[in-house]
Amino acid sequence: MTGTETNGAEAAPPNYTLCDLWTEFCQTTAIHGFNKISTPTCRFTFRGILWTLAVCGATGFLIFNLMSEIGDYYSYPIATKVTNKIRNTIEFPAVTICNRCTLNKTRLASFPDLESYFRDSSLQQRSSGVYNFDDIDDGIMLQPLSLDWWTNMSMDASSLFHLCYFGGESIDCSSNFLPVFTDEGLCHTFNFNASDIVNVKNSGNGANLIINYNIAQQYYTFRENMAAGIKVLLHNSRHHPDANPTVVMAAPGFSTYVAMHKSEYVYLPDPYMAFDEMDCVDTNSPDFVNPLKYYSPYTYDHCFMECIQTKVFNLCGCVGPSDPRSTGPDVPICSLEKQDTCYSISIREMGKNTTFEEECKCSTQCTFETFSAQVSSSGYPADIWAELLNNSTQSESSEYFRNNYLELRVFYDKMMVTSTKQHPQYTQATLFSNVGGQMGLCLGASILTVAEIWELLVFIFLYFVDKLRGRKARNRINNW
Repeated sequence: MTGTETNGAEAAPPNYTLCDLWTEFCQTTAIHGFNKISTPTCRFTFRGILWTLAVCGATGFLIFNLMSEIGDYYSYPIATKVTNKIRNTIEFPAVTICNRCTLNKTRLASFPDLESYFRDSSLQQRSSGVYNFDDIDDGIMLQPLSLDWWTNMSMDASSLFHLCYFGGESIDCSSNFLPVFTDEGLCHTFNFNASDIVNVKNSGNGANLIINYNIAQQYYTFRENMAAGIKVLLHNSRHHPDANPTVVMAAPGFSTYVAMHKSEYVYLPDPYMAFDEMDCVDTNSPDFVNPLKYYSPYTYDHCFMECIQTKVFNLCGCVGPSDPRSTGPDVPICSLEKQDTCYSISIREMGKNTTFEEECKCSTQCTFETFSAQVSSSGYPADIWAELLNNSTQSESSEYFRNNYLELRVFYDKMMVTSTKQHPQYTQATLFSNVGGQMGLCLGASILTVAEIWELLVFIFLYFVDKLRGRKARNRINNW
């Protein structure tokens, strides 16, 4: 008995083959159908062949679906959500007021040829022509100008703004409307680049900004624009007035109501295509550095404006009054001659040149806001108020008042903001969820099943290692 046990203990372990490894894997794995494929002798049977075909078909279908899922994930699809949000407070935009004639005729009188120049030059511009400077003797037209000169030749805010109200309270017009040069000339802006941006807590035509304005037509001179009234620009308080504002016109003799609505946009940065085939710049990223030299913050409009102004400066050797470089000591402001023959022409041509726009390589920022406006108006003033207002403004007559004075009300129609926000349609969680569903549907598999397959591959590798080293392969599935 003892000898028999000794002989059994010294017997060599059975030879372990790939067939044994495969059979044990098929019998222990959680993948559906594998336990019906293999037999202990690894011989093919009709039933095994059918199950092999079924498993291969399900595996092929799974691979096809997985490739589709992964392709969808790396195409970075976007879902857009639009919501209306009620706010307790809303940031009020900057409101820029530009008289349709920013120059003052009486101040130009010290330069005898200027009025006729502005008349003839304006007519030439309307016919796409260029004023002829050959017979000009007045040096003011040929010499570089300065911001002080343009300021002195422009309308003064103290003579334009009569009364100003904000939030139902009277405010000082001169200190709250700051001078700023735009493409229109010298304008005046409320709530622009202020250290404390104004917010409103109420909506309605009497709750926000109200101004009484005198366009002073008696001081008008000839300009390309032939209208009388004011141009109102609504824009972000931190952006230059020329940077894609909402534009409203108001005429004298009318009370103009501008009911605003604010919209906020948040788009996804690279690798997502925020605008179909174009991506956007994430200016809120901690790694973002503003590439612009003269405008801040970065916006598409600031970028395009700087690109045009830089190109025109290189062509003409001078800048316009609205160019930020005009405040520098070493950059000349164009003379009237240079402005007509080079600067203004170049600005107009580049502004409508789509090829040049592509050369600037400006991208839209991912986060921005817009202001839409619904405008209505009524006659101003009512007859019953005419005499009283004439006396308070010391107007020459009721006719003068109606030809020069206007009322402007800028307000939010509701304490509501429309938010448009992009979200990734596929996240990693969505991808794993979809992949898991496909694996469960096709093979009844899961992430742990994938681990089983990797384990099988490791065991096969170790099997061949044992063979190459001249050892008998070991049964690791049951022994590990």
